[in-house]
Order: sequence, then C-alpha cells, then structure tokens
Amino acid sequence: MLVAIVLIAEALVVVWFTVFLLMLVSMYLESRAMPLPKLDIAGRTLIGSAKLAFITGIVALAAMTVIEIQAFN
Repeated sequence: MLVAIVLIAEALVVVWFTVFLLMLVSMYLESRAMPLPKLDIAGRTLIGSAKLAFITGIVALAAMTVIEIQAFN
C-alpha cells in the first residue's frame, strides 16, 4: 500500500513539474513579442542588488568549499 502511495506521489510530482514547465515556456513565448520596459531608478537598483547578491553567494559558496576541502587534508 505504501509503495503505491509513493508511486502515485512521484507521478503527481512529474505532472506538476510538466505543467509548471509548460506555463514558463508559454509565458516566455508570449513575452517575446512585447517591448522591453524602460527601468526607472528603483528597478535598476533592484536588478543591480539581485546581481550583487547572486555574485556574493557564489563567491561565498566557492570560498566555503575551498576552506572545507582544506580542512579534510
């Protein structure tokens, strides 16, 4: 019984991800024909902050990985 429940749950996850992916693709295809918006100062600041946060996270992850590898040697 438990095996059947797990298999059904896994199938539902696959269905959910398929629907989600189709939604993302349809939004992308619909947005290709739209003009790009002109960002104001708040929008540019938000995008810049997001880029900086992403870069900071990647650098921190790389540094922590190097430190952890050196700890095992």
